Amino acid sequence: MTAKTSPSSLPPIDGKTPLLGGLSPAQFMKRHWQKQPLLVRQALPGVQPPIDRAGLARLAASEDVESRLVAQQSGDRWTMRQGPIAKLPAWSKSQWTLLVQGLDLHVPAAHALLSRFRFVPEARLDDLMLSYASDGGGVGPHFDSYDVFLIQVSGKRHWRIGRLGVSTTGALREDVPLKVLSDFEPEQEFTLEAGDMLYLPPGWAHDGVAVGGDCMTASVGFRSPWRSELANELLVRLTDDEEAPRGDRMYMDPRQTATAEPGRIPEQLLSFAREAVMKAASQPLALERALGEALTEPKPRVFFEPGEALPVGQGAQLSARTRMMYDAAHIFINGQSFRAGGRDATLMRRFADQRAMSAAEVRRLSDGARELLDQWTEDGWVLPA
Repeated sequence: MTAKTSPSSLPPIDGKTPLLGGLSPAQFMKRHWQKQPLLVRQALPGVQPPIDRAGLARLAASEDVESRLVAQQSGDRWTMRQGPIAKLPAWSKSQWTLLVQGLDLHVPAAHALLSRFRFVPEARLDDLMLSYASDGGGVGPHFDSYDVFLIQVSGKRHWRIGRLGVSTTGALREDVPLKVLSDFEPEQEFTLEAGDMLYLPPGWAHDGVAVGGDCMTASVGFRSPWRSELANELLVRLTDDEEAPRGDRMYMDPRQTATAEPGRIPEQLLSFAREAVMKAASQPLALERALGEALTEPKPRVFFEPGEALPVGQGAQLSARTRMMYDAAHIFINGQSFRAGGRDATLMRRFADQRAMSAAEVRRLSDGARELLDQWTEDGWVLPA
């Protein structure tokens, strides 16, 4: 199944919005982002679930969708089952939760909901997860290392929150298959109803429990790569050229002497390795290219359905599964990089920002850029608008 997406219109970053409790995106980022929680009553008045529970069950049963089933048993025991999940518990049974990751990749309404948070850079925005819980369902007190917006789209959920180091030491229980905190004394409590939203910065412990059945909570999550993970990814890409870069050379040691310590790594080889890494990273635009490709690389379960070249006279829009970004010299799309300049760069950057390109803008592309757009459409990355 392929989710199409409606072109997103970015709200003005200085415009006040009910989504953020009357703050503008600029004010929210300055006052709350990575700093302190924000509870917004009726952030999305009249909100409707992006999918019904039957549709959610079908997604959970698919091998193409990441899902988990969490249940709390008597005696404070927990179980977790990874998807695909062919059969869910009875809807009337209490204390179970279905988590479906990346709903925005499969459901247009979920992608539209996620797009409302594009005042945060695309490089940080990850996905939208939907949690369906029966009465009393939850995943236990825990904390995330990334920011999260928790949007109640159906039913009610009671939240307890508190800071690491104040409400909890961060120690985890060892007797459960989940990352459940072993000690948690909340500082604040709220009950969210449909349309309400709670923002939590990294390091705020939280525990949400469904109040009544048919509780759906959408979670907007963000990418927060660890420095070591990002370094590993970039080093792989920096050294992944098919041809040896100009000035490359093989290690040679004509002055190596006989050694009585054959297990010791030669200092000369260590210096050669250090120089190789530094040289790879110092190539013009090499780090920029590697970072952009890494940030736009599709997730393992993401696939695209091939299409045909963009019809003449028609606009274009990005598939909901396409990640497109840019920097001063490149356009990045789904793990690939392209040098761009002049009018083509302006149009392509706007395409990445708006996720849509009008027919008039398509006509203004150079022949080479138009060929690229046709290729992306044939690959399923871009769809006719």
